[in-house]
Amino acid sequence: MITGRMLAFVAAVLLAACHGEPKQAPAVTAAPAAVAPVAKRGQSPEELTAGMVEAVTIGKSTAPVAVKFDLPQRPSVGKRFDIVIAVLPQTAASSAMVQVVGSEGLQLAPNVAQIEIPSLDPTQVYRLTIPVTPTADGVHLLGLSVSLKQDDLAESRSFSVPIIVAPGGGD
Repeated sequence: MITGRMLAFVAAVLLAACHGEPKQAPAVTAAPAAVAPVAKRGQSPEELTAGMVEAVTIGKSTAPVAVKFDLPQRPSVGKRFDIVIAVLPQTAASSAMVQVVGSEGLQLAPNVAQIEIPSLDPTQVYRLTIPVTPTADGVHLLGLSVSLKQDDLAESRSFSVPIIVAPGGGD
């Protein structure tokens, strides 16, 4: 009988403790609101890249950077189009180097093989426009390697952007 009362008491305490958590939860969600000065500087990187797609990470690198992309127009064979890339550093860095490689079937403009970004801030989004002319229809890959330099250390992460190209003349 004592065991039954003890179990009922423990269950009541646990139940009361569970009911206490929702009252504390708003305090946890209110903490991000205290970071208002960042919001005054502009929109967050997530808001600035809404509608963009995350590039696929290749390999197991943990370099603190993400890449998103957007194709403003539908690619077709023989027609130049721009791929918009957003580099999202997750930590400050003194510079970044973005190496761009197109698979067979994608012709890149000669000046976009390496793009340097000086001084990266994790609250900013760095947009790059990469002009590409597809030479064949099908699925092609645009390879991106982002190297972050922090002090004397350099970390890199590789990404892949799939591009579906329609036969020439298609819109």
